[in-house]
Amino acid sequence: MHLFISLVLFLSLGYDALAAPAGVVRSQHKSKSFRVERVRRSDYVPNGPVALRKAYRKFGIAPTDFSGIDLDDFEPFDVKHTSMAVSSNKAADETEQTGSVSATSVQGDVEFVSPVQIGGQTIIMDFDTGSSDMWVMNTELPKSAISGRTVYNPSNSSTFQEVNGTFKISYGDSSYANGGLGKDTVSIGGAVVKNQIFGLPTEVSDSFISDENSNGLVGLGFSSINTFDPGPQKTFFDNIAPDLDEPVFTSRLKSEGVGEYEFGTIDHKKYSGQLVNVTVDNSNGFWEFEAAQFSVNGSSLQTITDTPTAIADTGTSLMLVSPQIVKAYYGGWAQYSGSVGGYIFPCDFELPSLSVAIGNKFQATIPGSLINFAEIGKNKTTGGTVCYGGVQSNSGSSLQIFGDVFLKALFVVFDQRGPSLGFASPK
Repeated sequence: MHLFISLVLFLSLGYDALAAPAGVVRSQHKSKSFRVERVRRSDYVPNGPVALRKAYRKFGIAPTDFSGIDLDDFEPFDVKHTSMAVSSNKAADETEQTGSVSATSVQGDVEFVSPVQIGGQTIIMDFDTGSSDMWVMNTELPKSAISGRTVYNPSNSSTFQEVNGTFKISYGDSSYANGGLGKDTVSIGGAVVKNQIFGLPTEVSDSFISDENSNGLVGLGFSSINTFDPGPQKTFFDNIAPDLDEPVFTSRLKSEGVGEYEFGTIDHKKYSGQLVNVTVDNSNGFWEFEAAQFSVNGSSLQTITDTPTAIADTGTSLMLVSPQIVKAYYGGWAQYSGSVGGYIFPCDFELPSLSVAIGNKFQATIPGSLINFAEIGKNKTTGGTVCYGGVQSNSGSSLQIFGDVFLKALFVVFDQRGPSLGFASPK
């Protein structure tokens, strides 16, 4: 591996990245660009165990690290359990387990959502670069599943058409969504794709029902991993890309306030310094890149021996990294709690920064303030609040998953050309 170079980019929130100069070659002008806000819910209460469980479910990861260990002096906050049965055939493994790790928090499942118009109906959905299916909660689901939420109604759209095929997603913990397919006019930020194919689940597990802040997913991974039957269908991004000024979209996610996605253009006013490009390996359908080194709080770089690649995933709240990184980062000052399934620490502790490789020449640094994810409980002895780490283990998975904790630190370009990812210091 090439040595990292030492050009420092200073980021506006006190974190920095090491980067080499790189330019973005613009394509011939096509027709349009657009942007869409990524809104943080006003009632959002981040819940670390729920975010971790959701990420494990999404990628079929079995949590194996430090199983069964707990702390006598740690008391998790009491979060009311809410669960609605959808089907008498629900798998036994889907039953919510005891303890805070399985406590359902309707504010904690999804932090950021964006408006999408389907057949003229505005639906709040989650943009997800870690998957490639678009599916929407709809009126074909049981009333108990959609009570109190705004969902898509095919009968209220003059442009809706049924599609001959099926839609079925299942995860490692037996959660699922399945049903038929449809197509309709989809508009995001004013950009329109006619006859966009998406899933219309008629049955979903409790895990999806409890996520009341989002009514579906807009998959922005590569179309090769779309799971629709009889065959993969194009994502919204793949369908709209030929009509864009450039086949790109950018993300600027913010820990406070309103972030945004912008399609078709790279706004140079949104970042400072150079934009660094790294090669993407899309053979697995993800925005996957080399991430084989790390350092803690500016210490010497260490090579990751088990999981040298990562994916950029807007649909995951946390940063799931190699167990090697987790142990090096939390060693000595944080403790693992089995009751919440992750590392916890006193909320008043000043967390160190974490630097991770992006490609084989560059690195980005995530400040400790972003890694302090959320309050999770209290210390029964001291009475002090305890917080949950935004960096947790990927339990030995073949991928590291760099979610919002990572992406909030950067301005990111998802570019079909190459394909590649661009990283820069956000303004």
